[in-house]
Amino acid sequence: MIYIWRVPYFLIFASLLHPNLINYNLELVQNVRIDEYNSSSNFGVSDVWGYTDETGIEYAIVGYRYGTFIFDVSSTPGNSILVADILGPSTGDYYFHRDYKTYGDILYIVNEMYGGDIGMQVVDLSPLPYDDPIKLDTYTNVSQSHNLWINENGFAFIEHQTGDNIHIANLSNPGNPVFESSFNNFASNCHDIYTQDEIAYVSEGFSSQFAIYDIADLNNVSSPMATIPCEGYAHNAWTNDTGNLLVTTEETANKTIKIWDISDFDNIALLGEYLGENGLAHNVHVKGHLVYISHYTTGLKIIDIFDPTTPVEVAAYDTYLDDNEGGFYGCWGAFPFTSNSYIYASDMQYGLYILNFEEVHAGWVYGQIYFNDTMPLINTSIKSVLNNKVFYTDEDGYYTIGFPEGVHEFIINEENTVLIEFLPHQTVQHNIYLNSELTLGDVNADNIIDVLDIIIIVNIIMDNVTPTTEQQWAADLNSDEIINIQDIIILVSTILN
Repeated sequence: MIYIWRVPYFLIFASLLHPNLINYNLELVQNVRIDEYNSSSNFGVSDVWGYTDETGIEYAIVGYRYGTFIFDVSSTPGNSILVADILGPSTGDYYFHRDYKTYGDILYIVNEMYGGDIGMQVVDLSPLPYDDPIKLDTYTNVSQSHNLWINENGFAFIEHQTGDNIHIANLSNPGNPVFESSFNNFASNCHDIYTQDEIAYVSEGFSSQFAIYDIADLNNVSSPMATIPCEGYAHNAWTNDTGNLLVTTEETANKTIKIWDISDFDNIALLGEYLGENGLAHNVHVKGHLVYISHYTTGLKIIDIFDPTTPVEVAAYDTYLDDNEGGFYGCWGAFPFTSNSYIYASDMQYGLYILNFEEVHAGWVYGQIYFNDTMPLINTSIKSVLNNKVFYTDEDGYYTIGFPEGVHEFIINEENTVLIEFLPHQTVQHNIYLNSELTLGDVNADNIIDVLDIIIIVNIIMDNVTPTTEQQWAADLNSDEIINIQDIIILVSTILN
């Protein structure tokens, strides 16, 4: 049986399990719980892909322990219909890896398991929605594989664990792939392949590098044109639409998602970095200026790289209900390339998520924060109410925040609430003036000027304490920007009078 969770009951249940869920700018349409098929270690759900039939119906394709489920997710939104269950190899892999791509109306499936039907499975989806998909002959020139990619010219690039690193199949007859070529001894330790404009971007796993290959001549693939070394495991890479940026993941604890300028292969430069709360990201897909990240225990993250030097998180949905700790649990895959506004996310423990995303973009605001109109607040926290992210002013009171477009509420120094507006893909200056009720001499802000304030000033002078901006202002009674014995004399006089 496949269990369905719908809004709002699922949201109530989830919040009870994990009260620190961070969900914003993504709307849950449905959660299809297919984890009942999971192993005793609670693994089985793997990657997710999508397909649109000739009538416009959207389908989610998701791996589970014993094969592949295909769901009609748009005919009755919030009530997905299982239209196919394609069995495949299912032993010998703790995590039950499966990967998917479509070319025209044909679905191609690779996996890392053993059992019946080893190879690249081929499924004709064209009978949908009127008839069931047709399972065609499996392509058996490969066995176990972690990943495949299909380019616009109809060539499938298949990571080949026990063979030629990257095996290339010709899909000119999509239902009957034939061998075309291979990378031979190049791309050793290949984990993931992506191509654009006759260039292949290969994540070479334990070789700790992302390699860039010229594939204009598939029968003469040679040494890479460029490599990008990494400290972690070279896991996944994807370019933006114009091909001048490459986004990479390393699937290693505390190793960031990186954004590279690859406009000149002889001078590749790191531009920006991002990492979610759990410190462990899985895969990225790029669509326009947005990067869709399957981020393990923190679920699905979406960042805007319009300014690649300052990537900004603009949406999040936590699919893993247990916690936000590290470890290889939670969100495995994300598919943003639907014809409507749906995004699919697969969670290893909690099944398939169907989410609605109305595109949101980043904006940037910078300026200074003041209290009493003249004194800048230095090293001050600015906490978002939306997603709990914390920003800080510098030692001169300046701040810069990148955030999703719209008007958002922030709490300054855990006391003052302000509203800041962010305009899509614009940078705006905005100084903030707080209406402080501080009084000169009331250093401890208890509304009483007494010996306790003198004690704090003495400790400031003796460098026993580091004053806050507010304490610095309240203790400087003669406004000479120096805290010394003169301020104590003025304060004593104030108390005695």
